[in-house]
Amino acid sequence: MTALLATMVDPNASYEIVGVLREVFGISDDELARFAQGDGYKFQIERRTKGRGLVAETLNLLTRIRETLPHQPLFSAVREIVRMTQLRERLRTLPGEEFGDSVNELEKLLSATAAAEAQQSSLADFALTLRRNFDKIRETEPAETDAIQLITAHKAKGSEWDAVIVPFLAREARLGGNIRYPLVIPSEQPFIAFDRSDRADLEEEMKKIQRQEMERLLYVALTRPRHTLVFALDSDFFRGKRGVHSDTQLKWLKADAGEANAQVVAAAPQEASACAETAAHHERRQPEPVPESLSALQLETGWIDVARQRAGTIIETVSPSQFAPEEEAASETPSTEEWIEIEPELRPPRIDNPATRYGVWWHDFIEQLAWRSQIKNWSETFDRNLAASPDVARSKREWKLLQDQIESGDGLAQQLRDSNLIRQEMPFFWSPSRTGRKSLEGIVDLALFNQKATEVFILDWKTNRIAADKIDILRDLYRPQMAAYW
Repeated sequence: MTALLATMVDPNASYEIVGVLREVFGISDDELARFAQGDGYKFQIERRTKGRGLVAETLNLLTRIRETLPHQPLFSAVREIVRMTQLRERLRTLPGEEFGDSVNELEKLLSATAAAEAQQSSLADFALTLRRNFDKIRETEPAETDAIQLITAHKAKGSEWDAVIVPFLAREARLGGNIRYPLVIPSEQPFIAFDRSDRADLEEEMKKIQRQEMERLLYVALTRPRHTLVFALDSDFFRGKRGVHSDTQLKWLKADAGEANAQVVAAAPQEASACAETAAHHERRQPEPVPESLSALQLETGWIDVARQRAGTIIETVSPSQFAPEEEAASETPSTEEWIEIEPELRPPRIDNPATRYGVWWHDFIEQLAWRSQIKNWSETFDRNLAASPDVARSKREWKLLQDQIESGDGLAQQLRDSNLIRQEMPFFWSPSRTGRKSLEGIVDLALFNQKATEVFILDWKTNRIAADKIDILRDLYRPQMAAYW
């Protein structure tokens, strides 16, 4: 659904469009490749696609869907997308034992859509929210009683089960593959590899690092059971002419023939039996020692409850922009302050609110000014950015106002002359010891340091449209935010 909504917001998002064609409509990679002929730009839904075939017809379906969405409320738009793509019917065809209750998940998503609409979110806002939260850990559904849960050692960290089966002890773990670049290789002198050729002389070091990681994961797997650990001794299946491969869990466990732990593993009983020592250990087991604020936490508490109780120890982060006017702070739609903190490449192709678009443009432009350079250089910077402005006329007027303010001889001009140090987009941080269990963090638009007078002049750009005789109202609205810097 995230990719589907992303394509409706950005009709040229070819990566997401291909994902929708594969995962929602089940079109094979072969058909997609024959359609594209090496040209990824063919995957677009901004205009009708010429030609026939399954891929072209599906792209045109998505184009028609997108054309029906303008001026529709968010919930109606998403519901129409689900209807026209037959998403609910497609989910019903998935085997429940593999995908769970996927239709119920869709209904939860539609409920979230309705809630977002009530908060006046647009389709672009909602799609961005889904994308931001895509990688967040979600609460898992509880396993069925007496069920077997398949899980990797990576995911097993921090969890426990009554019994754990460790399979594939003697199967080769292929090391060295699936490496992403650039890659930092730790050693006495850290090394950055930008491609495979850069690490040709470090193959053994790389394999050693991966082998150590595999050994750590094996340790995780072996320490997850509460009372029963089962080894699947499968060396007869994987043993070659030279024996078991060196990169296997059996080797890392030192349990292959002739190795230190071979007799211990071989002597393990074939059938599970009660162990008095294990039972006594569980009887003596004490609650986990915790900080004073978490004295009620018990080992038997579920992991979600543990997380909720531990949340009391998390320091809350507060941004000065949260002290902005109530009508701005209460909105779920990101404000100008929030948008400018998002990297440009992560922003959606369009911000719906015109005032926000202008505020983001102004901040992006003003960041590029070199305050110590000549004023003519500032004008060149303005001219380069003017074409991207959502309101060119307003940009020219307000740039003229700023120039007049700087050339007036007092005010900002005086502060610039007196400053020894100028910092743009300067991060700042007030520790919890100063603010009382809350960490105040933010970015100052412009800070001018006057070391002689031991003063700092802080400037925060505001693009609110307000009459000159109402300027005192603007000061009152934003004084709490500015006071956060003091």
